[in-house]
Amino acid sequence: MDILLKMFRFTFFILWTAVLTLLVACSEPKPTIKIGVILPQTGSYQNYGIAGVQGAQLAVDQINAMGGVSGGHQLQLLIQDNQTDPAKSVRLARELIQVDDVFALMGPVSSTSREAVLEVANRYQVPLLYGIDYEGGSVNRYLFCYSTIPDHYVTPILPILKEEYGNNFYIVGYDYLWPHEMALTIEDTLRQIGGKLSGKSYTAFGEQNFTSIIKDIDASGADNLLLIMAGEDGFQFLEEMEQSGLNRKVSILAFAADETYLGRVSPQALSGVYTALHFVSDLETEVASNFRSQMTKRFADDAIITYATKAHYDLVMLLAEAIERQGVDREKVIDQMAGLSLYGGEHLVRLRDDHHFDLPMYLARFDNKSLQVVRQLGVIIPEDQRLVAARQ
Repeated sequence: MDILLKMFRFTFFILWTAVLTLLVACSEPKPTIKIGVILPQTGSYQNYGIAGVQGAQLAVDQINAMGGVSGGHQLQLLIQDNQTDPAKSVRLARELIQVDDVFALMGPVSSTSREAVLEVANRYQVPLLYGIDYEGGSVNRYLFCYSTIPDHYVTPILPILKEEYGNNFYIVGYDYLWPHEMALTIEDTLRQIGGKLSGKSYTAFGEQNFTSIIKDIDASGADNLLLIMAGEDGFQFLEEMEQSGLNRKVSILAFAADETYLGRVSPQALSGVYTALHFVSDLETEVASNFRSQMTKRFADDAIITYATKAHYDLVMLLAEAIERQGVDREKVIDQMAGLSLYGGEHLVRLRDDHHFDLPMYLARFDNKSLQVVRQLGVIIPEDQRLVAARQ
């Protein structure tokens, strides 16, 4: 009897120890999943960077409030201001990976900075989530581009401008990768639709006087101006166009112009300017209404609700979904992300095998201190960017 009692006590002790071990294990918090954010919070492109951070933070807050991902892992943003400096972007990317052990990187803004950071991400096999316009054709296992590329807003919109305003086009842009590559697509599209490129001009960052360019636009006889100059210089250029009076003679399509322009450019200089975006905050849809409400609740009067905000929000949501399905394994998560989608229907956002997106696109116009959609272009499905890269 004593032996049986001892055996019972020993078995009970083993089982109870196992239960306690399991309870302790379950009660221990799961390691935090860190996302390194390299976005400009100061400088020429800060409006895109600040908007991107807000969108990403909203997504992280919502995911954590619902218990995190993959059994309770909380997400955390580690935010760094790269000031749109490629060298600084590289240094920050290395620190975030090597020192902070981030699971993924997000950012930056500008093609030059993106390609610099991508070299680091590729070397350390860390996914890079990019949420701003670019020229297309950058394909890498570790790069995910929630980006409007030429197929989204050059190919479908130039025929509209040609029909409504005239045959002649003029390009003004920064003298770097994105505007130059965009110009190639513009020229090719104009050849296909029977349009004419009347001229093009490129400027260095920080240009303060556009008088000579504006005179050249006027002399060219252009009907349409394609402005590939986002940020501070673009604001200044639009003001000088208004002062010259040329903005009343030429239609203007400003790429990457969003709601932040309303507070940075005078109504007179902005009135009538077109833009093409995958999200406009004043859309009267359930998706837009919900996003506006969530942003306003989280950030109150400081909320910046633009396409950049939503792109970075969606990128975090897609990353979280992939982690939920595959666990905290980078390579499995990367494999899982292709094919994921959000919203559906006319608002479909779908991440493809080439790590680019099918996106709903809208042609919008600034008028009466607001940005209003004038034409819905539907969900645009770009060419597979692996084919584009193979031609380059």
